[in-house]
Amino acid sequence: MKKLLLLGGDATLLPVIRAAKARGYYVITCDYLPDNIAHKYSDEYIGYSTTDKEAILSWAIENKIDGVLTFTDSGVVTAAYVCNRMGLACPGSYEAIEIIQNKDRFRKFLDENGCNVPKFRKYADWDPVGNDTENFRFPVLVKPVDAAGSKGVTKVCRKEDLRRAFDHAIGFSTRKEIIVEEFIDPVGPQIHGDCFVRDGKLVFIYLGDHHFDSGINNLVPVSTSWPSTHPEEELQKVERQIRMFIDKVGFMNGCMNIESRISKADRKAYLIDVGARSGGNYTPYVIRYGSGFDFVEAMLDFSMEHRPSVQTADKKGFYAYLVIHAKTDGILARVTVNEYLENKILERHDYIPVGGRVHSFRRANAAIGILIVRFPSREEMQQVTDHLDDYINVEVK
Repeated sequence: MKKLLLLGGDATLLPVIRAAKARGYYVITCDYLPDNIAHKYSDEYIGYSTTDKEAILSWAIENKIDGVLTFTDSGVVTAAYVCNRMGLACPGSYEAIEIIQNKDRFRKFLDENGCNVPKFRKYADWDPVGNDTENFRFPVLVKPVDAAGSKGVTKVCRKEDLRRAFDHAIGFSTRKEIIVEEFIDPVGPQIHGDCFVRDGKLVFIYLGDHHFDSGINNLVPVSTSWPSTHPEEELQKVERQIRMFIDKVGFMNGCMNIESRISKADRKAYLIDVGARSGGNYTPYVIRYGSGFDFVEAMLDFSMEHRPSVQTADKKGFYAYLVIHAKTDGILARVTVNEYLENKILERHDYIPVGGRVHSFRRANAAIGILIVRFPSREEMQQVTDHLDDYINVEVK
């Protein structure tokens, strides 16, 4: 029986575990949180941090693991390290995956290889930041080099607020390094989606629109809706940047998550962020509903069977994920979904029960739950994503 090691343990792994078991694989889940739900459905659980490369490598060698997959940022570099050291199927070299996952190296790589990139600089101490303020055009984004889910990220419009943003970002960085980059004012919504690469070539991509709750945080998305409202020529600009990046960095096989913006200043497409894994908030599953392309099966084919996944895709319909979230910290009293929206839900995933503690949605891991929704038209989808509070009411006490 083939053994699959999954790095992570949250609810988004449950479809992966089901698909792997249907193929007859023995599934092991791994993280340092034994109460995570995925561990209840795997065949075995090991309690290592997903960032502990050496411990997981030693365990994988000793237990003759056949493949390693992860669908979370924290496990991507470790998965690449283990796969490269053991000669298992891997999306790319360890060096390539490190470039993708490190915000500083990612932007430096874009700059050195002819891709569009905003002006940026890396810092480890405050004094150089303070001395560089005249070299940046505000607003800027201040972010840790090694955090995910928008943790520690601040948009700064005045240089007087830069020090507070620096202190905030450095607190979320394991390496105690941050980057400051000029903010790209976008044409239309931020573009978000997943793609799949086979033998170094982009074989599938589906891009949608990010939506934000401006009353809390304009940096953490509360929804993505597919298909994107951007004109095809703008989406083609994004796709060309992705193809260029894939070719230059040497990403060979697997899924990638993309965030991009079309700049008002020069109408160019900029890659804001790229991850060497599928997107969060059930993104690959929403895309499966909207296109038929199954990222889980494609990754299992590559990782465990060493064969290309032969799938056809037909992009049609209007689909979105919606994040159930709170605007304030407190105890969750009730979540009420409007009857109109209730009738459109394909899947509902609740993370926090009534009576549980919730936090203001200032980073992605503060979500209360996720809805996967199908709409009859783009107009109705836009109405919901633009006025989410009218359709989902979260009461906190």
